[in-house]
Order: sequence, then C-alpha cells, then structure tokens
Amino acid sequence: MRKENKESTEPTIAGLPAATADTAGAASAPAPPAPGRPAPAPPAPGRPAPARSGHTSTAPTPTAATPTAPTELAQIPSRIDQVVHRLREAEVQAGRSMGETRLQLAVKYQPIEKIRAALEHGCRFLGQNLIQQLEAVETQITDVQPHWTHVIGHVQSNKAGKALEFANCIESLDSERLARRLDRLQGTRISNGEATEPFEVYIQVNSAGSESQYGVAPEKVAELAGIVSELPNLRLGGLMTIGAHTDDVGEVAASFARTRELRDELQSEIPTCTELSMGMTHDMEIAVKEGSTIVRVGTAVFGPRPRP
Repeated sequence: MRKENKESTEPTIAGLPAATADTAGAASAPAPPAPGRPAPAPPAPGRPAPARSGHTSTAPTPTAATPTAPTELAQIPSRIDQVVHRLREAEVQAGRSMGETRLQLAVKYQPIEKIRAALEHGCRFLGQNLIQQLEAVETQITDVQPHWTHVIGHVQSNKAGKALEFANCIESLDSERLARRLDRLQGTRISNGEATEPFEVYIQVNSAGSESQYGVAPEKVAELAGIVSELPNLRLGGLMTIGAHTDDVGEVAASFARTRELRDELQSEIPTCTELSMGMTHDMEIAVKEGSTIVRVGTAVFGPRPRP
C-alpha cells in the first residue's frame, strides 16, 4: 500500500554534518522497505512518513540527446553540497533554524543517470513536472530507498490517476475540478486497497498574477482550500508558488510574502496546511527569507536543462 504511516528517521546528505545537511536527502537513511516498494513522501516536521506500493510500467525511459559525460556526473555531488550550503547560509541570514528548508531537485528532462547520481549522494527528494517522466523514472529507481517525489507541474485531468500512483504529493492543484477528480480516484484506490489514507496536495498560487503561470489567484485560494478540506480523500499540506518572474527583488519578495500570508491565514482553519514550496535556483535566498520550507532547484545541481 502506497501511503501507510510508519516512523521515519530524518536523514542527512552524504558528506555533510547533520546541522548543515539537506533534511530531505539521506546518507544515513533508514532501512528500505520490502523489495519492490518505492519510497514514501518526505514528512513535514512531526509527521510520520507514508509508504507506497511497488509498480511496473511500460512508460518510455527519459533520455538525453547524448550520453551524460562522466565529468558531469562527478560534479553533481559537489553541486548539491554547494546548494545546501546556500540554503543554510540563507536560513542563518533570515534568522531561521538551520534545516528548516528542504531541497527538492527539479528533474524535468534530466537523464536517469543524473537523477541516480543525486539520489546516491543522499538527496532523495525529487520534483517532477511531467507525468510521463514521473512514471518512467519511478519505475527505474525502486531500488533507491527511501526517496520522495512530488508533482510540481500542471496535472491534466486524464493523467491524475498516474500522479496518484507514482507520486507522494501534488503541489500544483489549481482547480476545484481537479481536486474533485483526485478525491474520487483516491477514494477508489483506498477501496481497492491500493492506498490507506488521504493523498497530500498543495494549492498552487499565482502570486505574481502572471498570465503565463498556472495557479489560483490569491483572492481565490481560501475558497479552494475550503473545498479541499472537505474532501475525504485529500489532505491539504501547504501552498506552492513560482513567484514573480523579474529581476526586481522587491517584487519577487512580495509574491513570496503574499503566499506565506495566505498559508498563515489558512492554518487557523486547516492545521495540516504548513508547507511553503517556493524558490528556485535564482531566487532561493529570497524565498528562504520569506519563509519557504521547500525550494525547487534544478539548474544549480544538474546544469542547463536538456531539450526534450
């Protein structure tokens, strides 16, 4: 069963002391679950980690246009360490406790050998934009335990079932229609014994008011959150935003601050809504200062994104 509660030890990144390590990765990870069982979602502080069932697939394998050079793979561990150092420095500068912010690796279009290099270094928290790649990658890393995968890209209604099957959380919920479909599908999974508890989702907030971004307008977030909180097979775990796409630091910070304020407002009515997924390679320090608990980083670890 994919989401069965169990105790979990919070791991550390290989080669880094616990105080400076990414709280999502694990060199000293707990023993893996039974063979064939992929990993649970990374628990928020104080939450037990759920487990998920094994699966097979005929989905195509994600590949790069050319094989990844050995030197590129060799650079990934040090790049992860550098990003973790940036995060911890940002936390100190923001007056936050070290380790409050988790590193999620955005792996869109990345070849499996790069993803494995990151996993083997102990960074076990992945973010997938594409459901097809989600399925393809997950079926190839069932031997790497534990690991956690969140969907961070737009979810089409006809791919919602695959997202539930292969991910631990969907951070990009942006409509009542999708919420109700996920609820129905998860209810069926629970009835069939494929799942044991509600599936975690975050609401994606279009905090910058950008026409090019998915997400819910800030003034509509409370309404959707109320709907989700009443659906028996979903659990609202937090909010996600991309933020303002600009070089204006003040504007970027304002979009992150608005998302944090929305989260704070929701928490009084929905205590499970604790997470703030915001910040990427170019603006993670701003996001950490504004309260982010998850930053989604790809380029700083993997280099330029390959073309599909």
